[in-house]
Amino acid sequence: MNFIRLGAVAGLVCFVLFTISGCDSEQKSFPVDRLRVRQGDEQCALAGQKFPHKVRIEADGPLQSGFLSSSRPPASGRKLKIIPAPGSDLKISSSELTTDAGGAASFDVWAGGKVGDQYLKVIPEDSPEKNITLRFMAGMSVSGDRQQAAAGKAAEHPVVVKLASPDGKPAVNVPVFFSFSSAPDGEPDGAKILPSQVLTDANGNASATIVAGRKTGVYKFNIEVAAPDKGFFVRSTDFTLFGLNVSGVIIAVLGGLAIFVFGMKIMSDGLQKVAGDSMKKILQFFASNRFVAVFAGATVTAVIQASAATTIMVIGFINAGLLNLQQAVGIIFGANIGTTVTAQIISFNLSGIALPAIALGFLVTLSKKRTVCGWGETILGFGLLFFGMQMMSEELKVLGKFQNFIDFFNLFDCAPTTPGGFMPFGAVMGALGIGIVMTVLIQSSSAAMGVILALAAGNLINFYTSLPLLLGTNIGTTVTALLAALGANRVAKQAALAHTLFNLLGAIFMIALLYVPYGPQRTPVYLYFVNAITPGDALGVVPQNLERHIAMAHTFFNVIVTALLLPFIRQFVWVCNWILPATEKSSDTTMLEPHLLSTPSIALEQSVFAIRKMLKIAWSMIDDSVNRSFLPRKLPMELVKDVAERENTVDTMRSDVTDYLVKITRGELSASQSAIIPLLMHCNNDVEKIGDHADNILKLTERSLKNGKAFSDTGMKDLRKMWEVLDEQAHSVIKALGSTNPELAASALKNEKKINKMADKYENEHMERLRKGNCQLCNS
Repeated sequence: MNFIRLGAVAGLVCFVLFTISGCDSEQKSFPVDRLRVRQGDEQCALAGQKFPHKVRIEADGPLQSGFLSSSRPPASGRKLKIIPAPGSDLKISSSELTTDAGGAASFDVWAGGKVGDQYLKVIPEDSPEKNITLRFMAGMSVSGDRQQAAAGKAAEHPVVVKLASPDGKPAVNVPVFFSFSSAPDGEPDGAKILPSQVLTDANGNASATIVAGRKTGVYKFNIEVAAPDKGFFVRSTDFTLFGLNVSGVIIAVLGGLAIFVFGMKIMSDGLQKVAGDSMKKILQFFASNRFVAVFAGATVTAVIQASAATTIMVIGFINAGLLNLQQAVGIIFGANIGTTVTAQIISFNLSGIALPAIALGFLVTLSKKRTVCGWGETILGFGLLFFGMQMMSEELKVLGKFQNFIDFFNLFDCAPTTPGGFMPFGAVMGALGIGIVMTVLIQSSSAAMGVILALAAGNLINFYTSLPLLLGTNIGTTVTALLAALGANRVAKQAALAHTLFNLLGAIFMIALLYVPYGPQRTPVYLYFVNAITPGDALGVVPQNLERHIAMAHTFFNVIVTALLLPFIRQFVWVCNWILPATEKSSDTTMLEPHLLSTPSIALEQSVFAIRKMLKIAWSMIDDSVNRSFLPRKLPMELVKDVAERENTVDTMRSDVTDYLVKITRGELSASQSAIIPLLMHCNNDVEKIGDHADNILKLTERSLKNGKAFSDTGMKDLRKMWEVLDEQAHSVIKALGSTNPELAASALKNEKKINKMADKYENEHMERLRKGNCQLCNS
């Protein structure tokens, strides 16, 4: 085991785990450094009416720099003053507000008797210089805003601007100007509004037709009203049209997902090159203790980025007889913790370093050194992972503004319908099912979590909905292991069952916690816990830091379930044995286990063990042929038949070992691993030849019996002496195969020299006896 490489990877894993901690149990109070308008600016309403949307302000604290990213914490508990600008007669629901735990505050606004542009100032009491100004348009309403249209097509309804004087009468013959403002890529790309100027009719209405561009995204158009003589003057204000290019969205989202999965694979392959086989061999060598087994499973899964892959390896080890079920269950528990590292990594907003990482990683991969190349692949995969995530997130963020998509995701929205109410059980089960299906289709729980985080970034799902979805990914990932265990022995099937039961029990436990309210808002206790230890308020009206909350919920869910079940691991194993009882026959091991091919060092060890087993059989054939037939000058037919059957077994094993060694060569091997395979091929062929010699000895015995000729007593004595040395050498070779004791190999080589001398000596003495007529030739 290369401890330097192992140490490097362990250090990387520790660094990741340190970075992902990101929890802050104490919500500090920060001064207001920035105010943001989340909703309610630039609204229109007729005189005396309430503006349709509540104004929501978000107060942020000073920028906090981290090692990988920077963020602004919420400025909670800060007072904001709401003051109408001079000359404005807007009315507000409250002139003084206090920000909540998420730094948010909201209020309602009504239009007064004046028409045209009106303004409000929002002033932080402790940082008045950070104030912002909001604009409202009184005496005007706009319908047809925020429509959806197919790419290149006109919206279903025209945009209608209605103007009314302070007394409520329609404003007639007032000029309204329409113009294009912005598009997804800056260019109109076919987006337009016609006509560009309209006079209001007898009802005070002015309408225009809007056409979307050919790309998916938000198209904005301007409205201006300029009639000072009639009391109307409204500076440019925007309205929105959502254009949807279905094929473009599908290609972008699936392309981003493909890049994400590809990057995850390259990063995993790179880390495995850095660590060699060390990380995977941990599963075999550090599974004796349940706590160490959990650590081993978590560490390996964090490196190879897939709990299903770890479970498949475990199934391979069990099927090959390298692990027992109790050891395997501990590793499986740890694998569920390790798989959460991926979600933790991608929950950070690191898209800015994606392209530099891709460029740097590519250059480093050009190195001819395996370890350096492995680090290059790790960096390259890291960059591709975030680049694919960015592609998905950007596309889904756009779709998050489309009402049709919002309505679709609302079908399984798990948020309580009333404050303090329970999460709708049907929606929870629906979201759980979607998570399962999504993971089965993608065949990666980490990739499925990437999709969930992208949906959260696009505001298409909330914190309530994310938890059932991630529980579904945990269940869905077990399907891969179940399929891998179909051709394995019963104990391996029990391990796959243990993986499924663990995730099912964990999901049931967590769903139960969703219906245990806690706190003044009667929030589900687990969501309350995660929200309390993670910066930001994911349960607020405007969710904050939602991706980090989801990643933390994923990690703590698996940690908590593991902690609860680990003390009962023996009972857990008993349940698996009870559901799938194993008989002696159903527990037969498969030495040349296909699932071990991804771990060349262990696969080569299994090849050596298979050759050793084959050698034992071949030597038993020689032993029986010599001691039960040749030396006692007998030819039992049952022995002839038995030797023939064992020869067929050896021939089959030789073919199997050869095929297995060829399959090993198709993977990535180190120089020493590549060098040993030709030697094993020769050993494999030589063992098969030993079996052939047993048949030759029986045929020689048959010829001797037919001719009635025999060796002299001296010759037979010499043969028995040589047999003793040869038998000793054979047993030394059998012990040496798969052993690291050099004395066994030295003993075999020493006996070889001794046998060669004995052969030369006895052959010369035999020829001398033949010359003197003391022995007779056996005619064929």
